[in-house]
Amino acid sequence: MVLAPPGIFEPARRLDARVTLLGSARPLKSRARVHFHQGTAEAIAEMVLLDRNELAPGASALAQLRLEKLVLLLPGDRFILRQFSPVQTIGGGVALDVRAARHRRNDPGVAQFLETLERGNHEEILAALVAASPHGLSMAQIIARTGWTETDVRQAATKPIEAKRLRVVNAQPWTVASAKSVTDCAAVVRKVIEDFHRANPLLPGIPKQELRGRASKASGEIFAAALDDLVKTATLAISGDLVQRAGREIALSDEEARAKELIEKEFERSGLTVPSFVAVLEKLPVESGRAQKILQILLREKVLIKVADDLVFHRTAVARLRETLAKYRNERGDRLPIAAFKELTGITRKYAIPLLEYLDREHVTRRVGTSVLYSEGASVTSPPAACCCRAWLERQVPHG
Repeated sequence: MVLAPPGIFEPARRLDARVTLLGSARPLKSRARVHFHQGTAEAIAEMVLLDRNELAPGASALAQLRLEKLVLLLPGDRFILRQFSPVQTIGGGVALDVRAARHRRNDPGVAQFLETLERGNHEEILAALVAASPHGLSMAQIIARTGWTETDVRQAATKPIEAKRLRVVNAQPWTVASAKSVTDCAAVVRKVIEDFHRANPLLPGIPKQELRGRASKASGEIFAAALDDLVKTATLAISGDLVQRAGREIALSDEEARAKELIEKEFERSGLTVPSFVAVLEKLPVESGRAQKILQILLREKVLIKVADDLVFHRTAVARLRETLAKYRNERGDRLPIAAFKELTGITRKYAIPLLEYLDREHVTRRVGTSVLYSEGASVTSPPAACCCRAWLERQVPHG
């Protein structure tokens, strides 16, 4: 029924409108069925009056028309209404909101919103549409809902944005939201962070995705804008994927501090033949849950290094291993068979294979043949970040 550029407009089955009944028509009750005509489109519609039970002849009212088939309309489009039976013209109206939601009867907020769409200028209409959209509106959504050009939209948004009533929450695609929705989201985020710290005093922060899930049903753009505001005002801080209250430090009780010291000493004493997590945690004066969190603190502080899911080594043991490999290179050359690696370190296959795989990941070794090959000029005792683009050692593992 309508010719338009692709991907801009979408037909709908529901619209809010101003409806006027002819003086010669009979009174029309709410939820009456009518014939709806607009352009060349025709559809059966249920007309729901928003503020009364019956529309008198010659009167006008705000109504929602629920169509039995899809019709494309834009605000300002006029239509004709005909009686369901016998089919004769009884009135008409003008479309106000072509993406209408279902409303509660006699809701004053709905009437105020529709009257703004009916009589307001572009700035007022845009502000009303955005305020009614908790997820914000993109440029495409505004154009589809208003029929304005992109230039019209940007001009309508200029003053509200300058006055900080609207916020651009995404540049691509260009998306605006009410400043209040961003502020409300930020308040919820702050509360969730405080609740999380109170419930998890030994954890540094909450993962960003979990925070979003707990904090708000707002769109990702509004959540990101709220989080950015809180970081810029030094209310929150982000470290990697974790969000925490700015300036917060983990405070351990005397009992927890003692447990942390015991864990570190146990792993330091064990060298490369470390015990299992369970064996260490059983010796601690705190419950298992808190002990696990203390272990995570030591891993974050890089006092302990996780080599495999069930293997953790003290950083001094790993540093001594690097020194041992460097000494071997200087004395015996670049190649080191796996058997020699086990003999050199005094460890069994249980520890040797995970350690070699860790050294591969750290670019200290890499699989080549049946032995380990040191790269020329590389220093095994250098920090991994300095040599992340070259291997220090090369090793091959025979099949099987």
